[in-house]
Amino acid sequence: GRPCEKHRVALRDVNGRAHPVLADVGCRNTVFGAEAQEASRHLDEWRAAGIRHFRLEFAHETAAEVRRVAGAFQEALRGAIGAAELSRRLAPSAPQGVTEGSLFVPDDYLTIPLMQ
Repeated sequence: GRPCEKHRVALRDVNGRAHPVLADVGCRNTVFGAEAQEASRHLDEWRAAGIRHFRLEFAHETAAEVRRVAGAFQEALRGAIGAAELSRRLAPSAPQGVTEGSLFVPDDYLTIPLMQ
């Protein structure tokens, strides 16, 4: 057998959402959020900044789902579809919802709340 067997393990939070736990090639466990992290709205900005290499990560998606997501990103990176259309095409792959995760920046991030 492989030194690090992959099993479907998840931690369930108080709201009943399952957070998958996956082992990487070095047998390190990573807890993924229940919602897929998706920040396609930033894609145009990243490309304008000169970023040309992107990584897609998957947890328990099927081969067909991976092809659909990768294909949507290929179209967006070619300029065939915009960020809004990319986000729309990705939505069916994440029925539990999506989050920007650590990429979320609130619109008022420069505002310092008044201390009372």
